[in-house]
Amino acid sequence: MDQTKTKGYKKIKAWLKANKRRPFQFQEDAWQYYLDGYGGLVNAPTGFGKTFSLFLAVVIEALNASEANNKKAKDRLQLIWITPLRSLAKDIARAMRETLLELELDWHVGVRNGDTSQAEKLQQKKSMPEILLITPESLHLLLAQKGSSTLFRNLKCIVADEWHELLGSKRGVLVELAISRIKGLQKLEKNQFLRNLGDFCHHWQY
Repeated sequence: MDQTKTKGYKKIKAWLKANKRRPFQFQEDAWQYYLDGYGGLVNAPTGFGKTFSLFLAVVIEALNASEANNKKAKDRLQLIWITPLRSLAKDIARAMRETLLELELDWHVGVRNGDTSQAEKLQQKKSMPEILLITPESLHLLLAQKGSSTLFRNLKCIVADEWHELLGSKRGVLVELAISRIKGLQKLEKNQFLRNLGDFCHHWQY
């Protein structure tokens, strides 16, 4: 699929142009590879827009499929963004919300970690956001909850942020195990393929 001919891509390009910006080549490459069903590793210097290279890929796919607003409450989860650093989660979530608002896309962005209140976690369980930023530990706790298997039915992508912080550590193993479990649950549900850590992850260069 040539992404330049899709409505999602055109909307993103128009939004960037309105803000006097244009995508880097690696961002456009990531969007295209994602739409073609590939995964991979994004590696670029800090401040070059790695978040948009993956976050917007999922948005473009949804816009192309006209799936932005037709999911049931428990089926809406499209993107899991695993981040080992709580301090970054709020900043990333805020940037995503601002972008979605400007794109007039009615998606919700949730954060789930040790600082998240029980009330908010219960609300997420009842009605998942389209995008969930979560720590490795919180993802395992979510997977262990009763009835959690249905939450990942329509999940399209998992991003492992700050992978160099996780690689070779116990938390990295937690991420790999969680992704393997989610893939297994999806196969039971739909036998569908999920782009995962081994295929599409997000790496910050330092």
